[in-house]
Amino acid sequence: MPHEMLSSDLMVIDPPFRGRLAAHGLDTVARVLACGGDHLAAWSRTSDVIRVDFTDGPGAVFIKRYHYPRWRHRWRAFFRGVFFGASRARNEFHTLQRMRALGIHAVRPVAWGERRFTHFVQSCFLITEAVPEAMSLAAFAQSYGRPEQGRRASPRVRHEFLRSLAEEIRRMHEAGFVHQDLFWRNVLVRPLSQERFEFYFLDASLGRRIRRARARREKIVYDLAALSVLAPDFCSRADQLRFMRTYLNASTLSETDRAWLLDVQRHWGLYRETELKRLRQGQVFDSIRPAAPPIGAA
Repeated sequence: MPHEMLSSDLMVIDPPFRGRLAAHGLDTVARVLACGGDHLAAWSRTSDVIRVDFTDGPGAVFIKRYHYPRWRHRWRAFFRGVFFGASRARNEFHTLQRMRALGIHAVRPVAWGERRFTHFVQSCFLITEAVPEAMSLAAFAQSYGRPEQGRRASPRVRHEFLRSLAEEIRRMHEAGFVHQDLFWRNVLVRPLSQERFEFYFLDASLGRRIRRARARREKIVYDLAALSVLAPDFCSRADQLRFMRTYLNASTLSETDRAWLLDVQRHWGLYRETELKRLRQGQVFDSIRPAAPPIGAA
């Protein structure tokens, strides 16, 4: 049987973006998989992220593509339920939609697509709208957490940044949603006027809504542990404690709160080395990222 008869493409585009994606050659699976993009934002052995700038006006999109060239990768996805269910890209598209419906600040999903061979996923992709003038929290920490380079954010800016972030994450968790991959590289920050900040969540393929409070609280431990990995590189221990008090909406911490935060710290230690290694691998792309905008300096 010819290879083409065993292969199938499927792509779904949010209606308001159909015309614009078509005008930029991003309206079929084949075109998206072949697109070179304007900037390479990230790369690994099985995935890449490119940015495509619109030429008919302001705006851009990011395309995250997952590739499964080897059969061992396809069988791994099979045992995760992808063979009969949604691909990773399709799942993340719908998760971002659910987050936005709950009032959670998440990047806007624009389209998803997948290419299958005898129902095994060969490639899939997610297209999201770029947030203007935004950067990841990891890039923000690297830009404004280095006093030796004279770019450390002032205490006032750090306090406002951490307060706004704590409140945003509390709202997400109060809506019953847990991200489950809440590292600083998966949160965008957009500096606003008067030293204020706006945050957006991305890479939420593992995220889900958990209605039972006890089960959700257990998962929240992992969210806060992931979020704490880079905190020492940006803020003091007093700043971190202030963040936790804001998140818990408490002026002082109870014994129960302290025991819970110790659990967060234990998980934080398990994540840190792996996450730092991943960030070092991503630094090769720093030179093509936009320069960090000026904010209040110490």
